[in-house]
Amino acid sequence: MKARKSKFRPNNLCYTARDIKILLKQVQPRIQNCQHLLFLWKAIGDGIANIYQSKYSLKHLYFDSDYLPKQDSGFISDKLGFRKEFRALVLGIRMGVPVLMSDLTNIIRHGDLCALAAEEPLLIEMKSSNNRNARTARQFEQLEVLSKFFTNDDVGNFRGAVNTKRISLEREEVCYVAEINECIRQAIQLGFFTVSPEKGLKYIALTSEWYSSNVDSFNKKVNSITSKTCMMVTLTPEPSYLPLYPFTLSLTPLNTLLFIQEEIQLLVVIDIAVIKNHFNELGLHPIALMDGDHSFQLSLDPSDLMKGTFRVSELSFLRIACEFQSPKWFASEQYSLIKRVCSENTSESIDLNSEGLLTSPPLGWSEARDCLEDE
Repeated sequence: MKARKSKFRPNNLCYTARDIKILLKQVQPRIQNCQHLLFLWKAIGDGIANIYQSKYSLKHLYFDSDYLPKQDSGFISDKLGFRKEFRALVLGIRMGVPVLMSDLTNIIRHGDLCALAAEEPLLIEMKSSNNRNARTARQFEQLEVLSKFFTNDDVGNFRGAVNTKRISLEREEVCYVAEINECIRQAIQLGFFTVSPEKGLKYIALTSEWYSSNVDSFNKKVNSITSKTCMMVTLTPEPSYLPLYPFTLSLTPLNTLLFIQEEIQLLVVIDIAVIKNHFNELGLHPIALMDGDHSFQLSLDPSDLMKGTFRVSELSFLRIACEFQSPKWFASEQYSLIKRVCSENTSESIDLNSEGLLTSPPLGWSEARDCLEDE
């Protein structure tokens, strides 16, 4: 019986399963670095989109039909149909219409192109063939839902939530963009700097060089300006920023570069007790949740939640840190939205057959505990 010849030539390498596992482990950091670089480049595209469109509209383009982050596009070098999309992009720009390829942003994850000239983003899906399947059907269905939502501000069922209605902000947004940039400028010169634009809010900026030789001093400084009711948010140039307003627009070009290179470290300290006091002064009864999904539960009457109880997402709350919003403005705007919702609902005819009507508070709302009271 003849010996079986190996299919590998002498000059070829034969890898075992163990070798492949080691290779994959070694290449993983490089893959992560590439993904991080992609995020940073796309952050520039996010900045372009937010120049033309409201951040509250663009936010909806980040999620899928289940309100989960839609899968990112990844690389476009080998993408089928790229030439067709690029030609359409160039055509739109030559016609004087601001157009952006969705794949060149982190936040726009629906459609291939997004026209930005109208009041709301216009998504365009381009197919290289006429073939249709379940995947393409879902894509067009989601585009239709988004289009109706942007057009009518009101849909019967939006991503699983019935009676969803979009309400505009009542007061002009208050942000401390100038203050955070000045804080960074001072930190570049001094190594460490902090500023408090209003009660319950502090910005901390420091250089990485200063921190490396002043760790103990840093801890003492932070402990001196925080308390048990404070929440500290570390800002990093990573996907955790999504889908909020991009730092490429909030920070100056120089500060953006230093932030991306991690030469500058930024921290935002928010006093939850102060925000609760803002709500109390407005006549609301707040419960600080901070459970990973919701930041606050706000009720008009804590003894009867059916009179009006609302929950604010942690994503909305994080705008205070990532977008440098005023906590006092944040509280007043939440109050304004609640009062408008209540006044609109009382003017409508509501009976037991009304869609979405609740006959009792959602599970767990009556037993909600304040995270500050656990301290």
